[in-house]
Amino acid sequence: MSMFETAATYSNDDEIIATVAVLIQTPQKRPWGGSVPGHKTYKRDRLAADWQLNQDYFVERPLYSEEHFRRRFRMRRKLFLRMG
Repeated sequence: MSMFETAATYSNDDEIIATVAVLIQTPQKRPWGGSVPGHKTYKRDRLAADWQLNQDYFVERPLYSEEHFRRRFRMRRKLFLRMG
């Protein structure tokens, strides 16, 4: 091993260490969405919303028509009921 190879090896090691130091300090962007730390969350009454949905669309005399259901959910009510 010559003196030049040793100097080149140290130079490469220094570059690698510097690159790693920069990468560690760079904030990493998330690859997709998901929950974000610090964002405000809202408590929703999901049971009441489910009950209201059933009252609006799935009782004997629904509040909204079949056409409205199809426009909102982009499928017929019969298909929706078959999925559940």
